[in-house]
Amino acid sequence: MRITIKSFWPAIIWFILSSIAFCLPGQTLPQNDWFAIIQLDKWIHIGLFTVMVFLWCLPLFHRPGIHLSFTKLFIGISIAFFGYGIVMELIQHFFIPNRAFDFGDIAADAIGCLLGFFFVRWQWKQ
Repeated sequence: MRITIKSFWPAIIWFILSSIAFCLPGQTLPQNDWFAIIQLDKWIHIGLFTVMVFLWCLPLFHRPGIHLSFTKLFIGISIAFFGYGIVMELIQHFFIPNRAFDFGDIAADAIGCLLGFFFVRWQWKQ
């Protein structure tokens, strides 16, 4: 099934909502023990970044005059959002109360970017 999104508005809204979520102080987040057991935080990072890469890449299918190959664009977008994930971890560490830098979150961001890349590439080839 091919998904068609021609506008960047869903990507912009997703980016803003994700950025707000990343900047929430630690005391506003749930502290349930079972969240740690199932590593819910990591799964959320994977999902957020998968959707983010997908939403930013998908409208490019409908843009005329793109001179780079789609694969190069998808890779560039994936790398850019991986960098964004690292920057958000640094912002959480230095500027957000009760939040910390976590290499596990960065790994989850990378997995999400890769999944988004492969999913959008699969959509492009259909």
